[in-house]
Amino acid sequence: MPESPKIKQRSFLMQTESKSVFLILCALVFLTFLLCDVFKIGNESGEWIFFNPENISNILNQVSINVVIAFGMTLVILIKGIDLSVGSIASVSGVVIALLILNMKVPLPLAVLLTLVAGFLTGAANGALISMLRVPPFIATLASMAIFRGLAFILTDGKAKFVNADSFKFLGNGFIGPVPAAVILIVILLVFFHFLLAKTVFGRRLYFLGGNEEAARLAGIDPVKLRFLVFSIAGACSAMGGILLASRLGSGSPNVGVGYEMDAIAATIVGGTSFSGGKGTIVGTFIGALIMGVISNGMNLLGISPYMQYVAKGSIILLAVIIDSLKKR
Repeated sequence: MPESPKIKQRSFLMQTESKSVFLILCALVFLTFLLCDVFKIGNESGEWIFFNPENISNILNQVSINVVIAFGMTLVILIKGIDLSVGSIASVSGVVIALLILNMKVPLPLAVLLTLVAGFLTGAANGALISMLRVPPFIATLASMAIFRGLAFILTDGKAKFVNADSFKFLGNGFIGPVPAAVILIVILLVFFHFLLAKTVFGRRLYFLGGNEEAARLAGIDPVKLRFLVFSIAGACSAMGGILLASRLGSGSPNVGVGYEMDAIAATIVGGTSFSGGKGTIVGTFIGALIMGVISNGMNLLGISPYMQYVAKGSIILLAVIIDSLKKR
């Protein structure tokens, strides 16, 4: 069925509005460099510890997990949703791939594929609750956050499952030339999701649905199917993040992934995606994740308490939401 002219018009308006986010992103990038300078001043030796190649590589590796999960979160927030279960899905996915390799002797490529399918299905469960049973996204994903975390503990009996295979650890710790393998992965996903949102009918429909659901329905879009698919994709992204995390740690553990939902939401909102839906970009989310990674890394270099870092992250999310609200006014 040809795409409705209303969808194209609404999509154009949404993408035009989202271009205003570019100015905010430029300001955030400028702030990032200022923060780098502050971190240099905070260093007693006055050396550029932040711009040390080893530190830069460490930052990119650290944010890779959040970036992958935040890409899925961007799609969810674009349609005016929220997913609080991404950290638990990442945790149970790490456990699943570890068990597939250890207990079932599944080859690594197949284990990765099966884990991604499992993540897609967990996201589909969220999507079914939200789109078909009309459970509010906050409640549905809050419940599934506890359920998936519990499943991770049940599958492991509360103990980490260690995988010593070098090929498994390569995903999160290896290098292809001078570039970390995880960084190459997020660049590929960045290009893919940017194309998905900016150049496809599916992407235009997400903007349209997030901007005005009733108009989207009248234009022939099925909100039920679209929401179901979006949450399923978010589940797969969380599973990919869980695979990277398990690979980095060399184990699948039910205790990891706590607070990842806040990091993903922070990256998405700081990157310019509106909580009211219909506005945002994948590139913005990527930059938002980098900024949050720089802030976390800088606070670690300065020896700031982890508890204060929670306060800082929460304040950044609140500030981004306030700015978005003021913009709409």
